[in-house]
Amino acid sequence: MSTEKKTFLKSTGRFSIATIISRIMGLLREVSFAAVFGAASSMDAFVAAFRIPNLLRDLFAEGALSAAYVPVFTEKLKKEGARKAFLITSSVFSIMLVVLGLIVILGILLAPYYVKYYVSGFGDDASQMALTTRLTQIMFPFILLIAFAAVSMGTLNSLGRFGIPALAPALFNLVMIISALYLTRFFNPPVLGLGFGAVIGGGGQFIIQIPQLLKNGYRYEFRLDFKNESVRKIFKLMLPAALGVAAWQINVVVATIIASYLESGSISSLYYALRLMHLPLGVFGVALATVSLPEISALVASKDLAGTASAQRFSSRMTIFLLLPSAAFLMGGAEAIVSAVYQRGSFSWDDTVRVAQALRAYAIGLVFFGLVRVTAQVFYAFKDTGTPVKISFLAVAVNIVLSLIFIRPFGFAGLALATSISAIVNFSLLSFYSHRKAPPPDSFGLLRYFLRILMVSFVSGLIALLVSRSILADGAAVAFSRAVLATVISGAAAGAIYFIICGFLKIDELKQIKSIFK
Repeated sequence: MSTEKKTFLKSTGRFSIATIISRIMGLLREVSFAAVFGAASSMDAFVAAFRIPNLLRDLFAEGALSAAYVPVFTEKLKKEGARKAFLITSSVFSIMLVVLGLIVILGILLAPYYVKYYVSGFGDDASQMALTTRLTQIMFPFILLIAFAAVSMGTLNSLGRFGIPALAPALFNLVMIISALYLTRFFNPPVLGLGFGAVIGGGGQFIIQIPQLLKNGYRYEFRLDFKNESVRKIFKLMLPAALGVAAWQINVVVATIIASYLESGSISSLYYALRLMHLPLGVFGVALATVSLPEISALVASKDLAGTASAQRFSSRMTIFLLLPSAAFLMGGAEAIVSAVYQRGSFSWDDTVRVAQALRAYAIGLVFFGLVRVTAQVFYAFKDTGTPVKISFLAVAVNIVLSLIFIRPFGFAGLALATSISAIVNFSLLSFYSHRKAPPPDSFGLLRYFLRILMVSFVSGLIALLVSRSILADGAAVAFSRAVLATVISGAAAGAIYFIICGFLKIDELKQIKSIFK
């Protein structure tokens, strides 16, 4: 294995380890939410309210800003050094402070006017609508704080620092756990405590990265330098990237709007399933995409097109190798996983069954959610944010149409299925058009590889299904210890089968991961 691949995998490993810690904390956060609130109407209000700043976070912060900022910062760093690159960082911080500060103020003041359209299905329940509006107002400052965290993360990633930025969300999750278990006791209704916790956690996600920024030589200067060529390039790239990267959030918002017309608990059931699906997506898919963007940006800056294509192929194969078996396990062991994570307190077996239905539907698209992130990095490295946004518009349209079609036969789970299919469409088009940027990374070879891993994953998923169902024989009466046992044993059995067959088939990615552990 080449030195570049070893470095890439080591960086991904560091990011993944930090992300695992963060995601475990995220699961504990959801456990605390489920135990305190279950899948009730107050949780529906919190989830719906948090979706609004979450959408704007992708539009103006984490997704779009990273896609536009990292390639420009990396190019400046490579050609002119850290001092010049850090001036760009200060300008972006300053502009975000002014622009997003204004958006936060408007978002708080205008919430009573736009929230009623966002969750129009709550219209018959005035108290539910009022609660959603109040939570939206409380959580709107989250956008500004998470934007600062995103700039910090992009800067540190470009400097080859992945651990602390990946660990930062763990602090957010810790604050949310404390909020659910303790802070909510001081509010009426209690769910308001989660809103304040989200703002405090967002601030912590930024603050934890400041020491490493300072350690790497960064010093903040207030600069509203709109005339700087690099700064103008970043914000020019952000506009289309905002819509392109936010396609996922737009799909989630569409599902929320439609689900608000369904039975109580539909929104929170989708939310709980989505959080479980995000565990492997964050640990593997997001990690690979985050590490690949600075690397591919550096290759593009060096005009190494062959290296760019090789990096894309490598990260795509690794995404398939890690996320397909993860999806198979989520589908096969759905009830065991949901029961082990959520079923306690106000969360019943009926809630477990509902969330498991949505989880299986989301798992169908898991590997494609990861591949979309990895493939989009090629466009961002070439500073092309226009093509992904056009493709995203089509994917969103597909999601809306399929949501309306699937809602009747599949209920709220149909919304998750529509989101998964739209991810397949998104990746397929991104992959096709990415070849116009760099030499084609052997598409048919990647397809053959996908089918091989799919067959192996199917076997491992079937093992997980048989093992978990044999242990969870009594359904609603299942104890927490049995649910955990079913999850662990079915996961271990599925993982063992997967790696044994991959070893027999001499899959390269298995050898590469083994060499890194050695």
